[in-house]
Amino acid sequence: MNKFSFIFLVFFSGFGIQNAGNDWHLESSKNGIAVYSKTVPGNSVNAVKSVCTLNCSLSGMVALIVDVASYHKWIYHCEHAEVLKTISPMELIYHQETEAPWPASNRDFIGRLKISQDYKTGVISASVENMPDYIPEKPGVVRLKQFNERLFIIPLGRGKSEISYELLMDVGGNIPGWMVNLAITAGPYESLSEMTKLVNTGAYNNIHYPYIKDF
Repeated sequence: MNKFSFIFLVFFSGFGIQNAGNDWHLESSKNGIAVYSKTVPGNSVNAVKSVCTLNCSLSGMVALIVDVASYHKWIYHCEHAEVLKTISPMELIYHQETEAPWPASNRDFIGRLKISQDYKTGVISASVENMPDYIPEKPGVVRLKQFNERLFIIPLGRGKSEISYELLMDVGGNIPGWMVNLAITAGPYESLSEMTKLVNTGAYNNIHYPYIKDF
């Protein structure tokens, strides 16, 4: 792994995009995955939005999101993830550690995942609240102090869903913003690509939750 690889080690770690407008610029579009970026006032790193369509029901997508133990299968350079506490079927607290290239230390964070659905539109929202002090820091691993993220699952009908994910990354350390922006599309593309492969295995096809309305 080179220095550019480290930029995207925390694909699901970012600052929520607020008051950033809608002037998204298409950075790449291949294999059904589009990645956009835009500048955000007061931030040296661009915001990123990645979008793709998956052959999966809304319940199936929720099942994938709450399957924390499988994050390493699709989240870019996720080394380990585990649930620390289940609050409800739609809310949990989890720990995730992300691999960093030598000589940098691995990063980790604790997130409170909350999932909700608008029953009129069917749109599912997933957000993560940072809880850096929930468990003691692990020796030799850098704890991320600030992050949050938003993921939207939009029903398209006939078992298809559109995934729309927005983030503004904080990679930690002293990597300059211009360097992050040079490789801004790599992590989001790779993560959604691996997510697509996992969904296409059919692992989540037959999961149905009574609290999720499938459209």
